[in-house]
Amino acid sequence: MTADAREELRRLVHLSGRLLDDRRHDEFIALFEPNGRYRVEVKAPELPNRMVWMALARDELRERFDAVPEHEWRFTEQTRAIAVDAIDLAGEEARVAATVVVYQTDDLGRTECYAVARYDDVWRRVEGAWKLAERTVDLRTRLLPVPSPLPI
Repeated sequence: MTADAREELRRLVHLSGRLLDDRRHDEFIALFEPNGRYRVEVKAPELPNRMVWMALARDELRERFDAVPEHEWRFTEQTRAIAVDAIDLAGEEARVAATVVVYQTDDLGRTECYAVARYDDVWRRVEGAWKLAERTVDLRTRLLPVPSPLPI
């Protein structure tokens, strides 16, 4: 079971990135348990504490996705490269750490690095399926284009 659980968690973390890339927001939201949380944090060297750029409950995250058509964000094609670094299983809960690089490709086909971050996830087994209880994005890139659509 442990090897199967690790492989399933690895698959789900990669799937979460693919769903964001493909703008399949409803399916991304479905990865979260009902009380799931999503956070984006940044540590700037000039500040003593971490900054929270975004802290949303699952339903608030859904509202943010639903509001995307109302904003002037210029959505370019995004591709996430994700490497799962560690999976720590403890019964029905798992902590998964991953490194993610988000690339953007513009209308002319030029690709550049958009963001570098780490995912620190807490997954829980709910009725036989792994669900995201919490994703904290430790964003390393601090200068994102403005306006910048999140989540990462």
